[in-house]
Amino acid sequence: LFGGAALAALTLTISACSDADSSPTTTVAGSSTVATTGPEATPTTTPATTVAPTPAPTVDPPSALSQALSALGGTYHFRSVVTVNGAESLVAEGDRIGDSSRLTLVGQGGTVAYIITPQGSYAQPADGDWELLEVPPATADPIVALAAPVGVTLASADGATTVVRVSGSAVSLGVPGHGNVDVDVAITGGSISQISYSSPVEGGVATVVTAVGPVADATPITPPI
Repeated sequence: LFGGAALAALTLTISACSDADSSPTTTVAGSSTVATTGPEATPTTTPATTVAPTPAPTVDPPSALSQALSALGGTYHFRSVVTVNGAESLVAEGDRIGDSSRLTLVGQGGTVAYIITPQGSYAQPADGDWELLEVPPATADPIVALAAPVGVTLASADGATTVVRVSGSAVSLGVPGHGNVDVDVAITGGSISQISYSSPVEGGVATVVTAVGPVADATPITPPI
C-alpha cells in the first residue's frame, strides 16, 4: 500500500533548606503550609490549585479522512517498511505522481528500481538495464480505495495526531487476501503522515508501515525505454 501496486504485488522537589535562625517550612505537593514560631503562631494554608483536564479533541473520522486525502492529492513521497513476524523483509521508497510511480525496492534478494506507468511496468536490477515486465501495468492507487471506504472509525486522537481506522476491501486497497482489511491512517496537521496495516501471510503476519510526505522528485515519470 502506497508503494505503487508493485509493493502490493511483491509485497514508534521537596526543597529543604534549614537554618538555625529560620522558621521551619514544609511544602506539600498541591498546597503550601507555613507555620511561624511563637504563642500567636497561626498556620496559613494556600489551597491547592486544581487544573481542569484538557478535553479530548472532537473528531469526525470520515470528515478528517476526506480532508486529509484532499490535502495529499495525487503527488507524494512514500517509504514503506514491510516486516514479517517482526523481522524487516522489504523497504520500498519513491514518489507517486498522478497515475505513475517511481520507486526502489530493497529486500533480501537485492535492490530493484521500478517505474510504473499506464504504458507499462519496468524494472532495473542493481547494475542492470531497464526491462519491460511482461505483466499488465500495475497502476491502481489505494488513495481511491481510501476515499471510498466500507467504514471509518476513530482509533485515537491526542490533539496533535489523529488516527482513523479505515475498513476497505483487500483487493481495492492492494492488500493480499480476501474480504475487508483495516488500515490505520495517521493525520498530522491535516495531512496524512503514516499508513499502516497487517495482513496474514504464509508462516506468519506481515505488517506494512508507510510514511507519507512531500514528493522528493517532482520530475515527470516516463517509461525508461
